Amino acid sequence: MMFGSDWLLDFAITMVELRYRVRNLTTDELAAMLAGSEPPLLFDVRNAVEYEKSHIATAILLEQDTAPDAFAARYASLAAGRDIVFYCSIGQRSSELLVRLENDCLKVRAKSCRNLRGGIFRWYNSGRPVVDGSGLTDDIDGYDEMWGMMVERRR
Repeated sequence: MMFGSDWLLDFAITMVELRYRVRNLTTDELAAMLAGSEPPLLFDVRNAVEYEKSHIATAILLEQDTAPDAFAARYASLAAGRDIVFYCSIGQRSSELLVRLENDCLKVRAKSCRNLRGGIFRWYNSGRPVVDGSGLTDDIDGYDEMWGMMVERRR
């Protein structure tokens, strides 16, 4: 029996959510926020190679090992009064970082701190746009061969 990428992605998301109890938002919720008058501060927690291949427009690359004090020092003025959303491929790395930085996000007066449920894979699989340094792209980094099976390649 062959399972599709949706099943694999849903399974991986469930495993992440069982391990990390963070506040999540859906791709629909993020899309609405990005289109609104007060877009969130969006952080891509993947590595630089993944980010450069494609990311969600307006996302800032944030190293996963960013220390709380370094985060606060660098992003306090941007985060104040805004919603913060972290994402990675499916949500594991961003959930880990959110657990570590959530109190510091709130200390710099962020309105909320959440994780994108399913990460950029769910965003991409939902037909939402991704960009690279040149603009819109249909390419996405699958992280590795196994994780890449969760991506529905665009034709």
